[in-house]
Amino acid sequence: MEVEFFDSQEAAERRLRQAMLAADARVRPWQAALRVGDCFVSLAEGGLAIFGEVLETYSEWRLRHYRFCRCFSVASAEVKLGDAHVSSVACVIRREKFEAARQKGWKLGPAGGNPGAQPGRACGRCARAAKRGAMGSERRLARRRATGPGLVSDARGLAEAARAS
Repeated sequence: MEVEFFDSQEAAERRLRQAMLAADARVRPWQAALRVGDCFVSLAEGGLAIFGEVLETYSEWRLRHYRFCRCFSVASAEVKLGDAHVSSVACVIRREKFEAARQKGWKLGPAGGNPGAQPGRACGRCARAAKRGAMGSERRLARRRATGPGLVSDARGLAEAARAS
């Protein structure tokens, strides 16, 4: 993780706006359509699958591509609550798949019902969706790796996302 310092509050706010605009530019229409109750998979560095459930949307225009979510993975036994930018979503999944993943401890692979996938890694469907859409190019993939699963709860995280783009 890199730390960025600013000479003024205005400089930090300017960087935050740049990061938000860059993230908004990556949004696909299907990602923007995420609503309360939708379930999704995001991919973190190394293909770690992050399962998420949208709890709330925002009415403010500048926050239109953020969703307040509850997220889970094999990397942490605890639920993570936070704001996710929709550009970080690799694919939308049905509620049944989400609940099945919950029952299996958020593991993928043969035990998780996705033959051929490595435990804790994205299934082929999500990996292909990510390659086609949200993370199509190597540059986008590098940006994804720099921003992790897309959970951003403060200006520092957004500034890091902007710097990576």
